Amino acid sequence: MSDRWIKSLKGPAAALPDDFRICIVDAGSVGGLHRRWHQLRPWLDRIGFDPLDERADDPSIYKTLLGDREGEATLHITRRETMSSTLRPDRNFFSPFWKKPDHVEIVRELTAPMARLDDLLEGRSRQPQAIKIDVQGGEMAILKGASRILRDSLILAEVECSFAARYEGQATIDEVIAHMRGHGFIPAAIGRIKNYRYRNSHGVDDASLGGGIRAGRLGFCDMVFLRDPESLWSRIAEGKDDPLAAIMLLLVYGKADIAAATFDRSEDQLPDKAREALRRFFKSLQGNGGLRQRIHWAIDQLSRGV
Repeated sequence: MSDRWIKSLKGPAAALPDDFRICIVDAGSVGGLHRRWHQLRPWLDRIGFDPLDERADDPSIYKTLLGDREGEATLHITRRETMSSTLRPDRNFFSPFWKKPDHVEIVRELTAPMARLDDLLEGRSRQPQAIKIDVQGGEMAILKGASRILRDSLILAEVECSFAARYEGQATIDEVIAHMRGHGFIPAAIGRIKNYRYRNSHGVDDASLGGGIRAGRLGFCDMVFLRDPESLWSRIAEGKDDPLAAIMLLLVYGKADIAAATFDRSEDQLPDKAREALRRFFKSLQGNGGLRQRIHWAIDQLSRGV
């Protein structure tokens, strides 16, 4: 996500009504939200969940673990704290890689309350339209505990997914994709792809191989899921989803074409000021980007060769 794109959203954001809100659940909130949300922060209704989040003065942060049941759970805190999980790291999986056995060593444990997202937010007037899940292995349990939200209100989900079961009992990326498809969501983007590299006697680690080739095996990534556009448009027509929230969510994640198509189908439902600002914004994006886009493509190709 380029800074230029994030800055470009300032115009549409400035035209949003004062009472406009996007509700986002941040599961694993200690890392905070990506800078892509910068222009929309005044309109975000963020609800964070993370026992390790020390922002005690923030009433929107709850030291609760999300899952598929109610009760208590143990959080296994690892030497590299960002790899902590309610599931134990699979040490057999991590053992062949550089640094990882030390990173996943459990240094302490924390007992915290656990609850289903559906139960926690039941009866709340504003239901989540987006969710970010970054919990190191517990993503499927969270999704299973949010089946009502997936059905009734969610438009977009950003989920950290693993290409292998890095933690004991973890669902892999293919299982998460199948689960989301079953709830009417399609894979829309993949980012932050991380590789694990094997230890060897020659000290070969992250050698630059050129052509975009990277050493190691795929470890995990961030997968963005979007409610199937045809379903989204039907729901907007039926009054089940807010078209302005859908358009802004799509723009935040760079899906300008789907956002423009959503605008085509719902512009008569938008506030006047926001409608005109979005019309100007989409007009500025016409075509394939012209010279600027070709320069961006050339730079991207050059970087792949490094």
